Amino acid sequence: MRSGYNRERLLDQIACDYFTYLGSNLPQQCASDEFYFLPRAEAALQYLTDIDDLTPEKIQDHVGYVERLLRGIPSPEESDGIEKEIDSSLLKQSMKSFIREFKEAEVWRSDPTLYVKIPLFATDQVLSQRDGSSDQTKADLSKIFRQIPSFLSLAVKNLRFPSEISLQVARDMAQDALHFYTRDLRPFMVGKIGEDQELLIKYGEVLEAWERFHKDLLRVPSRKSFAIGNDDLKGIFALSLSYPKSPDEILEVAQCAYENTQDKITALARKIDGSKTWNRIIYEGLPSVSSPAEVMRLFQEEIKRLRRFFSSQDIITFPLKEKVMVLQTPSYLQSLRATASYQAPLTGNTKAHGIFYITPGREDLELIAAHCPYLSAHETYPGHHLLDHVRIHHSNPIRRQIESPLFYEGWACYSEQLLDELGYIRHPRQQLIQLKRQLWRILRAILDVKLHTERMSLKEAAKEIESLGFSPQRAQRQARRFALTPGYQSCYFIGSYEILRLRERFSPRLDVKGFHNTLLDGGQIPFHLVEKRLQERVNENG
Repeated sequence: MRSGYNRERLLDQIACDYFTYLGSNLPQQCASDEFYFLPRAEAALQYLTDIDDLTPEKIQDHVGYVERLLRGIPSPEESDGIEKEIDSSLLKQSMKSFIREFKEAEVWRSDPTLYVKIPLFATDQVLSQRDGSSDQTKADLSKIFRQIPSFLSLAVKNLRFPSEISLQVARDMAQDALHFYTRDLRPFMVGKIGEDQELLIKYGEVLEAWERFHKDLLRVPSRKSFAIGNDDLKGIFALSLSYPKSPDEILEVAQCAYENTQDKITALARKIDGSKTWNRIIYEGLPSVSSPAEVMRLFQEEIKRLRRFFSSQDIITFPLKEKVMVLQTPSYLQSLRATASYQAPLTGNTKAHGIFYITPGREDLELIAAHCPYLSAHETYPGHHLLDHVRIHHSNPIRRQIESPLFYEGWACYSEQLLDELGYIRHPRQQLIQLKRQLWRILRAILDVKLHTERMSLKEAAKEIESLGFSPQRAQRQARRFALTPGYQSCYFIGSYEILRLRERFSPRLDVKGFHNTLLDGGQIPFHLVEKRLQERVNENG
């Protein structure tokens, strides 16, 4: 039997080997929050000009290596305490999630969008380093440009009957990539490096590779159905999200919450104006904005107000020296991101700032403006930005490098509700918008389960989305997006549902600040382990 000290050292070494291996071999996926089944490994910082090796032989090596590490993780004993139990459990979950995605689900064979995202993220990393020298920028771009043509060719060889929808989305993204390389990258290159002929030749080869890839996707054999089925969806919840409920149980909880939220939104609308529907009340009360620039200024001012508000509230220990910028979404990210999104600094780069992206031209400007307080809270204070800042500065390397979409999205949705609870939002029309946003998140969980267990078609899902006031075109885009992200769409509602459940149980004994601090200090861990930490905190307080 190993001593507690030796078990701890072994666990730390395995964790170090795991993060270092994946960060060095799959740096783009480890550096980006688009791939939740991989850790945010700090080692990726050293390999940002390397494009992930997804040849079948290397994938087999990656899986085999992680499987060997997983078998070596020592089982915690009661004497080790709750924190070591969490570390062990979190590391196992991350490894099992990786194995599931790369060995069982074979995401590298089924997801053509993977091959668009990786080279784009690699290129964007260079553009974001605006303080680098022209020689370094040239060297970095040259290295990435050399890798892109063969990587895109590999994609066509690797793909095995992806869904028709995933191929359509990948083609749209490849077209966006071409626009990004011509409209954004070339001016950046010329401005930073000048008309360097050697680099421009490589750049031309990259453009040709993207055009060829765009055409090649037309000849990739595909399957009609996108649904992964009940068993695979259950596997995502159990392994990738460490959530014990089955798809049917999640659907039951979501449908009950949907009915309750409908009742709340109907009652509030009746209180505001009993002669009008809630959707009509929302649309008649939209603010007046006239330009994308005005929308950007609106969001910039909103996050300043939110920061002042939450730093003055005694409900959470507010971190020091955090910073977030508001920028328009880059062209190549617009097919990946929603109207508003957050990009955290890379793990290990503690001096960098977060970025709050806005795409002001995608929707009706007035509608974006109406959602501004809640969108800003979700993405910045006290949502994603605050949570990511806590994670990136966590002293525990395991919890610093592993994030959970269930916790991550759940906290952001919960953050929106705090605006109404704490009195930041007082106008009933705005509170109506928040209830609509809750209804929307719950519907996403319902559609997530129904679409991927083949209880609903894309057309039927789009109709459900339209019922919340979305245009037919936007409803179709959203339904198509849900088809590509099984399990993830449930995270928003289920995560916030679990946080509220735990708050109801523990905040009377810890107070709200103690609850929030204990929740965040533990890292983005599964909720059954959050519950254990909270109970231990209660026991310590007597």
